[in-house]
Amino acid sequence: MVNLIKHCIFLLFVGVLTGCAIDVSSSSYLYQDASTQPIDVTALSKSISRDEAVATITKVELKNSLDLTLNGVAVTYPHAIANVVLFADNEMSITKNSAMLHEFGQLPVNVLWVDYQGTGASEKASRVRMYQLKRDALLIFDFAKHHFKNNLPTVVHGISMGSILASYVAVKRDIDGLVLDSAINKVNDVVANMVPSWTHLFTILKVSPELAIIENEDFVRQFDRPLLLVVGDKDRTTPITFSRELYEASPSPDKWIYVVPGGKHNKSMTYPDVKGQYRLFIRAVRRLKGARS
Repeated sequence: MVNLIKHCIFLLFVGVLTGCAIDVSSSSYLYQDASTQPIDVTALSKSISRDEAVATITKVELKNSLDLTLNGVAVTYPHAIANVVLFADNEMSITKNSAMLHEFGQLPVNVLWVDYQGTGASEKASRVRMYQLKRDALLIFDFAKHHFKNNLPTVVHGISMGSILASYVAVKRDIDGLVLDSAINKVNDVVANMVPSWTHLFTILKVSPELAIIENEDFVRQFDRPLLLVVGDKDRTTPITFSRELYEASPSPDKWIYVVPGGKHNKSMTYPDVKGQYRLFIRAVRRLKGARS
């Protein structure tokens, strides 16, 4: 997401000077690293040791439909109450954010996180496209179901841009619960939210058709199992209104929205009260999964 902000600021400056349109394409919206780097989970290991916890860290490797190697990490805990498949935000790599995985371990849940193609440790294509990330998301979910060989409920958790992929998986696969964290509804709204209103006099925003048609609400309307939305009240990138739109659109009889006091973008899992809400959510997911069995 930071990459998009920088890109928009640059284009905004050019647009103000020239009065031209600002084009936002998949290549400018979806972050790509210059080169791949091996996964480093030192921060995760330190977090686990600091809590005197026990966990197994397994590095995983997947091949996608483009024959790209996607690399990730699966972390398992002895007394896990669920399995979580994590889809992170734009620009979030495992190496730079591995300590966050233990925030999930404190619930405790098993968690799988795979770097997006072109990000962190995963190989990249000549051009990244959103529909390719959706295909990868299904691959990652299917891998998780095979990797976590247990009867625990499976929860898909999406952070910001990852919320789009999480919702997509939720309607394409049989999952037990969905968590949308700092959620996006329409990409158009995210882009417009980053551009000051006074610049509208000088520029016109043009979002590529592939991105413009994305409305997370379309996926959420098709999902009727437990849903938890989490958003910080200080989130300026994906404000509360985005999450409220998705909450209202959801047909689920078991849905919750939690606004984190003082919460900022992408930081939800670092707040103790969020972990408390998450545990209550998983308790409901387990109960409802048992009722369906």
